[in-house]
Amino acid sequence: MIRVVNGTDSELHTFYELLRIYFPAYEISGELFLIIDTLAESKRVTLMIGDDRYERTFPGTDEFALKRKISAWIAKEVDHPDKEASAWGSLTGTRPIKFLQKHRRRLGDDGAFNLLTEDYLVDPKMASLLMEIAKRESRLADEYLGRGYSLYIHIPFCPSRCEYCSYPTIGSANKEAVNAYMDFLLRELDFVLEKVGRPPETIYIGGGTPTSIPIKELERILNCLDDFKPREFTLEAGRPKTITRELVQSLANYPITRISINPQTMVERTLKAVKRPHAPEDILRAYALVREQTDFQVNMDMILGLGDEEVEEVAYTLDRLSELDPENITVHMLSLKNGSKIFENNSVYVKNTGAMQDYTMNYLVERGYRPYYLYRQKRILGNGSNIGYAKEGTESLYNMIMMEEIHSVIGVGMSATTKLVDREGKTIRKFSNFRNMRDYTDRFGEVLRKKAMYLGEGL
Repeated sequence: MIRVVNGTDSELHTFYELLRIYFPAYEISGELFLIIDTLAESKRVTLMIGDDRYERTFPGTDEFALKRKISAWIAKEVDHPDKEASAWGSLTGTRPIKFLQKHRRRLGDDGAFNLLTEDYLVDPKMASLLMEIAKRESRLADEYLGRGYSLYIHIPFCPSRCEYCSYPTIGSANKEAVNAYMDFLLRELDFVLEKVGRPPETIYIGGGTPTSIPIKELERILNCLDDFKPREFTLEAGRPKTITRELVQSLANYPITRISINPQTMVERTLKAVKRPHAPEDILRAYALVREQTDFQVNMDMILGLGDEEVEEVAYTLDRLSELDPENITVHMLSLKNGSKIFENNSVYVKNTGAMQDYTMNYLVERGYRPYYLYRQKRILGNGSNIGYAKEGTESLYNMIMMEEIHSVIGVGMSATTKLVDREGKTIRKFSNFRNMRDYTDRFGEVLRKKAMYLGEGL
């Protein structure tokens, strides 16, 4: 158990996340306490890890400066056998690129790099990667900063639930639920499009597995968007068995530009272990159908750390995917999320995740893929990160906009989140739809009232 005592709300959050990074095993078992005593001209900090005790007094009254000093002390100076290494120093948060972009605008590239390495103790190699991604993102997405909006449409249906999944999903075999949900989703979509009054820059239909619902139901959404010509239009089709010839022929008639086909791994025993019901051959068949029938750009997701996989299995998956030659490969590190079967079973993996991530990056860069967006998650293995790689000119604009909150993203559907961003690129409001279908449908009037109240601000 990790506990932070007596701090401000900001300190409680920052120090808890930092301690979870460096001492992840204590979140599940053992005792770790950080006690903060605020004095007239200083803060006294006591860190107790089991029977070991560390104390330090930090002079000063500036809350921000003190928080950074205490974080640096935990990251650099506290020496304990249970402490895990991290290239992130004292930098926490899921969006390090957004953090970096803010400081690049203030300090310039050299100043921002020094801030990462000197103030936040980020490993220079990691800092260089972050700078590379930030510069690439600026070239591709700065023109959208605070301008326009993107549209996210959520389909919560999936054929089954994988062991690592934590999303609120509904079985796509429940046709009655699909039909009912689609009626409300389309009402919300029509309301949003009428309220905003202009087309989105990008569209993303995600889930769940949007392609697991009947084609006619999916076409109801696509028909509403058929007159738009967005810069980018992405459809998730993660489960390969949902990709049929009939589906692909239908999709080719709409302004879709990108599709996601997600193997996660090409190792069959791992797919079975995490209860992902497809075989590697299903990925090959689905990919071939998309290539034969459309000119869509293709993204393929993989997850490092599944099952008993090590570098050898990761190399095998990369070899299989590189033979297909997709435009994008997004590499996730397994995260032990609340609500997933893996987390519920108290599974803690000790693996050489750093070697997996290094191998993946070197492999993809050698083959012409470049990292263009990055984010972190809670309980991510090995203090790793999720990184999107793309061939030049095929980067996903929506991924960068959504992750770095570059402009407003309006979410439609159960559990979808809306983030409104002003002209300066600052997030001014964030709200989400109800996370379960009963509330979404029974309290639908509240969904529309909230949209009516806030849409138009910052767009």
